[in-house]
Parts: sequence; C-alpha cells; structure tokens
Amino acid sequence: MQIVILAIYCILIVILGFYSIHAYLMLYYYFKERKNRSHQRKPRCRNQDLPYVTIQLPMYNEKYVAERLINSACAVDYPKDRLEIQILDDSTDETTFIVKRLVEKYQDLGFNIVLLHRNIRKGYKAGALDAGMKKAKGEFIAIFDADFIIPRNFLKKTIPYFKNEKVGAVQTRWGHINKNYSVLTLGQAIALDGHFYIEQNIRSRKDFFLNFNGTCGIWRKSAILEAGGWHDDTLTEDLDLSYRAQLKGWKIEFISDIVCPGEVPVDFNGFRKQQFRWTKGAFETARKLLPAVIKSNLAPLKKLEAFIHLTNNMVFPILLCLTLLSLPILIIKIENGQSLSWYFGILSIFTIAVFPYPILYGIAQRDLYHKRTRKKKFSWQKIFEKFVPILLIGGFVSLSLSNTWAIITAFRKKPTEFTRTPKFRITSKKDTLSGKKYQEKIAPIVFIELIITLYLLVTTTYAFIESQYTLAPFLLLYTLGFGYLSVASIYQTASNYFTFVYQAEKALVD
Repeated sequence: MQIVILAIYCILIVILGFYSIHAYLMLYYYFKERKNRSHQRKPRCRNQDLPYVTIQLPMYNEKYVAERLINSACAVDYPKDRLEIQILDDSTDETTFIVKRLVEKYQDLGFNIVLLHRNIRKGYKAGALDAGMKKAKGEFIAIFDADFIIPRNFLKKTIPYFKNEKVGAVQTRWGHINKNYSVLTLGQAIALDGHFYIEQNIRSRKDFFLNFNGTCGIWRKSAILEAGGWHDDTLTEDLDLSYRAQLKGWKIEFISDIVCPGEVPVDFNGFRKQQFRWTKGAFETARKLLPAVIKSNLAPLKKLEAFIHLTNNMVFPILLCLTLLSLPILIIKIENGQSLSWYFGILSIFTIAVFPYPILYGIAQRDLYHKRTRKKKFSWQKIFEKFVPILLIGGFVSLSLSNTWAIITAFRKKPTEFTRTPKFRITSKKDTLSGKKYQEKIAPIVFIELIITLYLLVTTTYAFIESQYTLAPFLLLYTLGFGYLSVASIYQTASNYFTFVYQAEKALVD
C-alpha cells in the first residue's frame, strides 16, 4: 500500500511541476520584455476618425450598481451621434424600474440609449449579448458588467488599436474599488493583478492566445460574427468566443495602461460560486476547442501555452489529492525516513513548483503600486500585504474541493445554471452586507471543507510534534487556507442572519 501511495504522490507532484512551468515562462518573458514596455508608441486617432460604437451593459438583478454603471456609460467622452448604449436587462426585480427611469432621463438629454428587457433568460449572459448584437448599430461593441465603472476616456483610448485590421478585440485591466475591504478582497485583487499585469500582458506581447475577460473590453463586430457569435454551451462564453476568434486569425490586444475600476466579491459564498463557474466553464471550453487548437497550424509553443491556459485548473484536483494524502505521506516519512531519504530528496526538488506564483503576484504588486521612495514609513498593513502572495497558496488549496467538483461536472457534461456574481456596491469598510439582497446561501460543501480543515490541523500538529519542519510550513498554509474560507463562510452567513433578525425585531418594536 505504501508503494501505491508514494507512486501516486510522486505523479501528482510531477504534474503540478509541469503546470508551474507556465508561471516560470510568464516570469521569464516578463523580465525579458520589461525594457521594451516603456518605449512602445500608443496609437491615437482624431475625432473625425471615430467609428460608430455600441456599449452593451448586460444586467441581471443589479439594483445596487445599475445606476452607477449607466451614469458612467453616459459620461463617456465620445460623440453622441456615434454612440449607442444598450442595456441588456434580464432582471426579475426592481432593477428594471431603476433602469427604465434612467433610460428615460438620458433619452431626454439626447443620448441614444435603449433598454432591451427579456422575460425569459435564454442563454443567460451569452443569450443577452447575442440578442443585443442583432440590434446593435455599432461597428464596434464595448461590454461592461454591472460591477464596473467605465472610464471617461475608455473609447478614445481603445478604438485606435483597431487601426490594425487584424485586431478583433481589445481587453483592458481591471482595477479594484474595494481591494482593502477584507482579506478576501485583498487576496482576489492581488491574484487578479498578477493575471492581468503579467499573464495577459505577456500573452498579448508574445502573440499567445489570451482571453477576453467578459467585461472591460471592446470587440470588432465582424470578428464576433466571423467567429460564430456568442455561444451559450459553456459557462465562460467570453473564453469560448476568444479562442474561436483567434483560431479564425483575429488578434486580441491587452492594454495594461487602461484601468477599469470594479468591485471584487465580498460575499464568501458568492466568491465560491464565481470560482466554480470560471473553473467549470474553462474545462467546458477546453473540451470543446482543444482539439481544434491541437490540429491548427499554430507554433508548438503557442499550442503548449494554449493547452496550459485552458487546463490549468487541473491544479485544483491535484492539490486536493495532495491535501488528502498529506497524513499518510507524513506517517510514511516518519516511519521510513532513512530508507526513503532518496525519494523525499527527489520530491524536494519539485517544491520549486510552489514558488513562481507568489513571486509573480509579488512582482505585479511591486511594479503596480509600490514605487521606491527614500523615506519608508513602517506599516503593519504593508508588511501583511507582502505576505499575502504567499498566503494565496493556501487560498488556492482552500478552493480545491469546490473547483474539483466543477471539473467533474464539466467532464460529465452536467449542465449548470449560470449564476451571476452578486454585487452590493460595497466599496469601503464602513459598508456592510447586512440586510442586502442577493446574498448566496451557504453551500453544503463548506462543512466538508471544515472537516478537511480539522484533518489538516491534526496533520500539521503531528508534523510539528515529530519535528518534520520541511512539511510543516506547507501543511500550515493549507490549514490556514481551508480554515479561513470555511469558517469565514459560516461566520459571515450566521452574522448576517442574526443582524437581519435583530433589525427586523427592532423595526417591529419601533
């Protein structure tokens, strides 16, 4: 039995090492391309060159953020006679009334703004975008989700990139309004900064396949049509369309200098569902399009990058298996330390698989926000933020159970309802979730995660007792990751419930 466990553990570590190659490749190209970034000329165009553009705002029950988004769309610096704004509303609550009022207001002010409301949410977001595109007058279509704010100069900065007739879409970088609201939002912001500032940047510069991120981007309408339009057979319609368009020869540009501020999820259960959707959708897209990528005339390196890009969520079932095997491996190491020293010595080489991601996230934070100054003030928050990239390893492990289930359902071709990530317009620590609609119910999987947390806590304690200091730090990170996500999910749900009950009782008494 020991031989089987050791063999499985070794195979899992080797596969994890393979996926870490991607992060090392990104870091290599990042430093290689670093000197060339500041010397690139940015295209510009004059007002007379500006084409007709449609801005699409897909919404589903967004009462807290709908007004903010629509106001920002109407504040965009672009000629009114060349701009159309479509509000693609599938809402079933008061959001529709809020939107109608705003549409009438801006129509009276001379804006070409229309509300397209669907009573049946067929195809979810993909269906709404497709329905809107059929009526869109614009040669280019910009798309913004409800949790973002459109920068005033967005169109005038992105449209010039379409002078290159091969460019089918332009993706911009996400900013984070509520980055410092909680540890959850800080971790998400840091992970997203690494994805955009390094990964998306490098994919764009090296002409690798990259993905339109579903929002904060603009498409050439003809590129969407040539790629076959929006499909609703995956949960990540944005990734699906991106790959189909690039297989047709279109290029997607990523522009890091244009930042669109938005909210990251503050609800633990909503965050978990978002990650589930992204993971399952990526594997549905991989199942659908990887054969076409492999059969294409792309260079081998581009095919490898596309394969890793579409399947990199495989790290989650690997991490889950490694987590569950941690105690058996620890026992084997303690009982057979001398005779198996060669085995654990070889495995220690693969610990390099852990390091590239914290380095990647840390470099992104340093280059984006932390400029060198002569006077450096001491701050516990800054010290904590520097450790967050390392703590994110535990965060990835904590999602391994939920995201493994997402991958299993994708392989089984089991359909899942598209659940949008709830937005609450929470931008500062003064804001609260208490009494807000749209909060997700606690998932049963949280209690399984809590059991795994206890299992890891026992394993970590055992490792420290037996002086296994090489394994103990990793086990501690895993324990903290699983423990934080599961306990915080339960605490947040319970806290919001009791606060709601208290407020309701107080209102009745008053």
